[in-house]
Amino acid sequence: MDNTDKLSPAEKPQIASDTDASAPAPSPSTATGLASDSGMDVMPAVTAWLAAHHQMPYARAAVLRNVPSDYATRGDDMLPRMLANVGLQASMVQRKLKDIPPAVLPCVVFKKDGNPLIVTAFANKGRDVLVHDLADGDFATEIPRRKLQRQLSGTAVFATRSPDIAASMTNTRYSALHRDQSHWLWGPIRRNRGAWGQILVAALGINILALALPIFVMNVYDRVIPNLAMTTLWTLALGVSIALLLDLLLKILRTTILERAGRRVDLKIASTLFQQALSVKMLKREGSAAALASQIRDFESVREFFSSSSFVAMIDVLFIGIFVTVLWLIVGPIAIVPLLAVPVVIILALVAQAPIGNSITQSQNLAAKKNLVLIETLLGMETVRSVNGEGVMLREWEDASAASTRINGKTRFWSNFAITSTMMVQQGVSVIIVLWGVYLVADGRITVGGLIAANILAGRVLAPLGNISQTLVRAQQAMKSLGSISRFMALDVEGDGDLKPELSVREGRVQFKDVSFTYPGAQKGALHNIDFTLEPGQTIGLLGRVGSGKTTLGKLFVNMAQPDSGLILVDGHEIQQYDPSVLREGIGYLPQDPEIFTGTIRENIVLGRPNAPESAIEEALYFAGMDHFISENPEGLAQFVGEKGNRLSGGQRQAIALARLLLCKPKVLFLDEPTNAMDTITETLVVERLKALQAKGVTMVISTHRNSIAAVVDRLCVLEGGKIIANGPREDVMADLRNNAQARAKSPVGAT
Repeated sequence: MDNTDKLSPAEKPQIASDTDASAPAPSPSTATGLASDSGMDVMPAVTAWLAAHHQMPYARAAVLRNVPSDYATRGDDMLPRMLANVGLQASMVQRKLKDIPPAVLPCVVFKKDGNPLIVTAFANKGRDVLVHDLADGDFATEIPRRKLQRQLSGTAVFATRSPDIAASMTNTRYSALHRDQSHWLWGPIRRNRGAWGQILVAALGINILALALPIFVMNVYDRVIPNLAMTTLWTLALGVSIALLLDLLLKILRTTILERAGRRVDLKIASTLFQQALSVKMLKREGSAAALASQIRDFESVREFFSSSSFVAMIDVLFIGIFVTVLWLIVGPIAIVPLLAVPVVIILALVAQAPIGNSITQSQNLAAKKNLVLIETLLGMETVRSVNGEGVMLREWEDASAASTRINGKTRFWSNFAITSTMMVQQGVSVIIVLWGVYLVADGRITVGGLIAANILAGRVLAPLGNISQTLVRAQQAMKSLGSISRFMALDVEGDGDLKPELSVREGRVQFKDVSFTYPGAQKGALHNIDFTLEPGQTIGLLGRVGSGKTTLGKLFVNMAQPDSGLILVDGHEIQQYDPSVLREGIGYLPQDPEIFTGTIRENIVLGRPNAPESAIEEALYFAGMDHFISENPEGLAQFVGEKGNRLSGGQRQAIALARLLLCKPKVLFLDEPTNAMDTITETLVVERLKALQAKGVTMVISTHRNSIAAVVDRLCVLEGGKIIANGPREDVMADLRNNAQARAKSPVGAT
């Protein structure tokens, strides 16, 4: 095992001070000062440089928000996402240096190894290029254009201040709503319109080449067989073989283009949906986590529709007119038969759509219910078994499954009705064409070859409609899913409004002024007229019964909930002005029941700081009281914790969560019952180390029922029924609580 996964209990880590990660946009000359834990972080540095050039506010935490933590290995498409987070509109194109007009500079170009360069000017009549390579330091280098071009991948990024953002800015404020105005679905589809155009052209070619076979058959029956013209036969066979080969190539090309365009759209939309799930305000989420997951999973039906054969069939419907026209030229009025069959097939399919649509809605609701029962049962398996609750959960599952089966049966019945009806119409068209055609052949108005060709062409007319019922079902399901997802995408997100990304938590003074809060749908308020001030370096203890409002207060501290009335000020600024990522970089929140994710101890600890150095991890483990456990554990930080940390004790899970929070080095800590699952020895150790943090000037609010934790605080704040009933120095409040308890104990029962 790697030695870095063990801590030496003999060594006491020293608190390392981090540089402020949030600041006004640096000047271009200082942009390269932004480094990550693992060395030069070029993408954020480029973003900082361009933000400074365009006079946009910059905060590192805000830039990296909603960007994958391994962005450095993801390629050049991460830069536009970072630029969007500082309010810049970026476009990525393939462009050679000689084709870049000086008016659009500065721009970013990428070397073949992925390293970005900032092009600021052209010199010597365009023969030389002035570039900034932030990986080597922020200084301008003049390079011959042709020499530089050989080193580049050809990708260029142009960044401008969005007109919407420029119009909305007042004193460097900008609205997060303007970062990306495109629709979550139609935006990515529009950006791939070139691919859709290519698919249409390929479809046109495929449908024209489909005429080759019926024309070949007609000529063989009408010209080759009567005259035994073998040379003509082989010539026609060669021609139709070439047409069939081209048809095959075009179909492969169409499938490839559709798959690639679908993949690009899918990746973009999947990322957008997950970003929305990460950004939705906590109190705006509708339903359970399982229901939300089911809602996001509904996108699968939308994706499958646009990448399936049904979508291709819909495109082919546009070219039915080609076959009807050729039919008219070959067999005259017989062309009316398949032409009239088209609306008949469509009407039959539409008749089935109303009951199918109702079934789809019910099916989606039942699927969400089944998913909820399944997830809750699997996650709570220990609880279910401990109380012998298997029968109840099995009943819920079987009831949901039975209802789902009934609804799916109705859907299948009406789908089969539409498919069978369509097949009957197709067969009827074939019979009518043959019957009518025989009379026309007898009159000498058409040939036998023309009649056979007409039957083939009629099949081509109706072929795209053969699966019209399936197509309409998928389309209807996709539209319902689209509506569901659109409602989800319309939910309020964090950072929705005027922000000041240059704001950061510098001192750590937090003020609550007459703050009240009620949970959505609740009849009773959780907090009422809360007034108190947390000074920098101070430690306040929160006491109160269950449901008194302590946890709610913590959520307000980090803006996970917003007050109904009153003000919350952080360093004198209203809390809503802070970018959520920047705020939580300065104010850390440890919930009462912290989540542990599947993975190793290390992966859980570095969740908020993926590139943290080993010394910082050791320091966080030390102050969380986990250093001895890691040192004595054979696997160290590489130990697998299981699902939701089920391979660890409750105290260990709590200590890991505390270490995860301390690793981010916030200036203010809100700890909600930080030791309630720990044993006495571990709790004593954590208390001692919290005192050390307190001595270093870390501001803390600790919600607790433990006397040992209360010994750490300077002041005590007592909550009851969502109101502050006591607030003052620890000893004074403790004395008042003891006196009140003694008075209640001495009072006679029933006294008022």
